Amino acid sequence: MTALLPQLADQETAALVEVEFARRAAGHKPWTLAEYLDAIESVHTRFNRFRHFQQKQVAA
Repeated sequence: MTALLPQLADQETAALVEVEFARRAAGHKPWTLAEYLDAIESVHTRFNRFRHFQQKQVAA
């Protein structure tokens, strides 16, 4: 199950790219720095939870 961790890292990178494209797509109302950092932090938090559960499954 450790093979999933690199795949998860690729998915996290893709999610971060999606955040950047969403920011750019906002067009006339660009995000504030705080909004952008909150979006990035939420992606990292979500994927850290995935990693935690994967590591928990491997240990069990």
